[in-house]
Amino acid sequence: YPTDERSGLCKVAPCSSISSARQSFVGAISQDVGAMLVLELLGGPQPVAALACTCRELLQQLRDPRTGQLRVSTASLRASSPALLAFAQRLCLGQLRSLRLDVFKESGHLPERLVNQLLSSLGDALAAAKRGMISLPLEDLSIRLAFFSDNIQPLRPSSNAHAALLRGLAQLRLRRLELSFLPLSRKVIEQEVTETKQTFLSVLRGLDRLQELLLTHNGMHGEVALQLVEALRHLPHLQSFDVSRNRIAYQDFNDMARILGGSVKLTGLDSQTYLV
Repeated sequence: YPTDERSGLCKVAPCSSISSARQSFVGAISQDVGAMLVLELLGGPQPVAALACTCRELLQQLRDPRTGQLRVSTASLRASSPALLAFAQRLCLGQLRSLRLDVFKESGHLPERLVNQLLSSLGDALAAAKRGMISLPLEDLSIRLAFFSDNIQPLRPSSNAHAALLRGLAQLRLRRLELSFLPLSRKVIEQEVTETKQTFLSVLRGLDRLQELLLTHNGMHGEVALQLVEALRHLPHLQSFDVSRNRIAYQDFNDMARILGGSVKLTGLDSQTYLV
């Protein structure tokens, strides 16, 4: 504090000066806090969604007045509780362009039944939404499941969950698709959906706008990978195919690259469980 040179006592400023100084100080703090909030909420990905989560009024503005669904173009869901299902069901699929579902961090804690319910709900919602419009705008779909269920067993979605997911994927015109930690065996990729007679292979063949495909941590052997490549080889816009963290032998990987040709970048050779 400033002091009087003669008396050595602290100077006391007039009330008006104190009030002015206090307002300036508070204003400076408000500016700093405001700057931090702007950086935190607007400086990262999905700024509108970040703001909506902190502002009830903005969240209400994002809701469709007729259905109550959230009208956002991007959604990234990383929770695992039943609240995740409730939130996902509120998304307006008629405007959603990017959806990323990641429950990997819940490995060892996630009940398998919840994963089955989640995949089934997603697939059924996509199929139902497609009936009411010419095409869904969703272009980027990423699903990363948990490695283990809550009983420390490898997570293996049921055949019904697989079928529902395939029904949903068949309705989309994706440019990017990621399916990680979803087991892919020969039985899984060849199994037909009862209602549509579609298989995982036939659904992939139908994604004629696909540019980027990531199938990682799927426990996939070379035999299965080669079947997938045969289904993908005629996709006109495919640019990259990532098969990291699988079980594809060196020779099978080379055969995959040869079938795909130079127009598709095949990655993941160095991260296979074994190379023969």
